[in-house]
Amino acid sequence: MTDLAAAVTQARGGTPLPAIHIRGLAKSFGPVKAVAGFDLDVSGATVMTLLGPSGSGKTTVLRLIAGFEQPDAGTVDIAGRRVADLRVHVAPERRRVGMVFQDYALFPHLSVAANIGFGIARGPERPRRMSEIVELVRLQGLEDRLPGELSGGEQQRVALARALAPAPAVILLDEPFSNLDADLRGRVRREVRQILADAGATAVFVTHDQEEALAMSDRVAVMRHGTVVQVATPTELYRRPADPWTARFLGDADLFEGRADAGVVSIGAGSFPTDLSGPVVVMIRPEAVRLAVDTAGPGVVTDREYFGHDQLVTVGLPDGSSLRSRLGPGPDLEPGDTVAIAIDEALTFPG
Repeated sequence: MTDLAAAVTQARGGTPLPAIHIRGLAKSFGPVKAVAGFDLDVSGATVMTLLGPSGSGKTTVLRLIAGFEQPDAGTVDIAGRRVADLRVHVAPERRRVGMVFQDYALFPHLSVAANIGFGIARGPERPRRMSEIVELVRLQGLEDRLPGELSGGEQQRVALARALAPAPAVILLDEPFSNLDADLRGRVRREVRQILADAGATAVFVTHDQEEALAMSDRVAVMRHGTVVQVATPTELYRRPADPWTARFLGDADLFEGRADAGVVSIGAGSFPTDLSGPVVVMIRPEAVRLAVDTAGPGVVTDREYFGHDQLVTVGLPDGSSLRSRLGPGPDLEPGDTVAIAIDEALTFPG
């Protein structure tokens, strides 16, 4: 068992300690409240993503965990050790935190091997650790190259290797894929995810990209106005968002206002069961909507965006509202077609 594994599994009553435990965290910059009342637990060997729009406070939280900023209130514990509160501020280099920056921050004049080995203490175990990390991130044969001689994806792996090399308690990644082009981003994201899993690492990953968050994470913490709106697995978050704002932020969603009575809410798209009563908001994801050409159907196709692998079809409803459907490459629908509508899933929120 590693030192980190031992630390996070020792607790009163045998209950595992979280690798990161944050309560009541707050940080302001002048009149701007960047973080306010932020709470979060991150389990060991977990990738937790902080997801939110620009200005939601996610990077400030990362810097508070790392020790680059001091909180105005609240506490930060890493592997059961208090590293920040109003009286305690453990220096970043003593927190056992590895950091992967947005621009990688590699030393341009040092080789791959020298960059990776920068944080490893000198001693008889150093060569073995270097070899392990180089193999883990699949950089064999590139040890003598300079960062400028590497591709963007290779530079990313060097940055991750350097962060992992000292065996930190936590890896922090600040928008690490933002400098990569779209084609490379997906491949590198999968590589990084696999490397973190192979290393058994605990990671906190910051992004404003919903697709990255859902693809990279074991759990996602959605942030808004400096606090956490919802923490859940990617599947739970997407299918059961906490509120309409989160629903729309996480992906395409059509929202309809209605009134629930006797366990049912009726809108232009149909009638749906609900546990709520009174004013409600109904959320329908486009992929939950199925269409079929039907001259007696209630919907009329008003727009179609065709992408090859799928299509997004907009349908006008009898009450004047509209609904979107994400389908495969077929059927070949055109504006003006009359369609029948089947909805596999709808979610209701208090209105």
